Amino acid sequence: MQWYFRSYLNAVVGVAALLLSASGARAETVRLMLDYALQGQQSPFVLAQEGGYFARAGVDVQVDRGYGSADAITKVASGVYQMAFADLGAMLQFDGNQGGDKVINVFQVYDVAPMVILSLASSQIRTPADLAGKKIASPPGASSRVMFPLLAAANHLDPASVEWLNVTPQLREALLAKRQTDATTALITDLAGLDRLGLSESEISVMRYGDFGVRLYGHGILTTPEFAAGHPETVRRVLKAMAAALKDAIADPELAIAAEKRREPLIEDAVERKRLGLVIDNAIVTDHVRQAGLSAVEPERMRQTIAMVAKVFGVPAPDLQKIYRPEFLPPRDELMLK
Repeated sequence: MQWYFRSYLNAVVGVAALLLSASGARAETVRLMLDYALQGQQSPFVLAQEGGYFARAGVDVQVDRGYGSADAITKVASGVYQMAFADLGAMLQFDGNQGGDKVINVFQVYDVAPMVILSLASSQIRTPADLAGKKIASPPGASSRVMFPLLAAANHLDPASVEWLNVTPQLREALLAKRQTDATTALITDLAGLDRLGLSESEISVMRYGDFGVRLYGHGILTTPEFAAGHPETVRRVLKAMAAALKDAIADPELAIAAEKRREPLIEDAVERKRLGLVIDNAIVTDHVRQAGLSAVEPERMRQTIAMVAKVFGVPAPDLQKIYRPEFLPPRDELMLK
């Protein structure tokens, strides 16, 4: 059945491409960078590309892996990429340091940022204050690392009391398993696959940022004001396709994991399926999203996110209307979950 669906889908996409060619039209190419290496939580973007969602919307989108939200944001601002999937807090910090709305959010994917601190249960790290004097392993560009000062400020923790170990994502949990670090900054999706390192969930303590005063909006689809102004229809087409792919991934996660498997044949299906499930349940599909639909931003909570980032990082707080631009979203009925 999967083979039949894939063959049928490829045929449909091929016919669409031929029709575009025959009419002399050409879909605009957009380079979109993800926040990190391809995993289950990024699979809806692969589904949009591999499953023909972008093609049917009339846009050619190249989806590439990333190296952290901060890196992806910088590459969009510099014009190397036109769009990115990255953390809103990191975007606000970047814009503040650059003195203006260099990068904007056009689709709020994560209604809650899924940032966490992982530690061994035996270490007795239960609150942010327990991190004083401890070693924390994290990639420098990871959103949970970039936003750590917010967690520290909200809980009266001196950030200088923490010793950072700069590591790759692949080494982060391995160091925890080997007791070579006290904790890691991570996303909730990093819980998946810990059993391969000999750690059961009962051995891990999970400290959610949102449970300790940092209930931020998380990752969104970002671009620059210049690209949005010069290519508004292209941005609308990308978001229309992503809304459809994201809804289908939520309704049938196996569909997104199958698309990821076609692109990365060596992935472990069960691990990536768990990652996708964790991000859907903990970041994307909240009670608010169930009622109001995807990217239904609550203005007051968004202003609180902006104010918190601005205060902690000492940057100007931008106007909500400048950094969140919902006018490119598809109609609300296309954003409602099934």
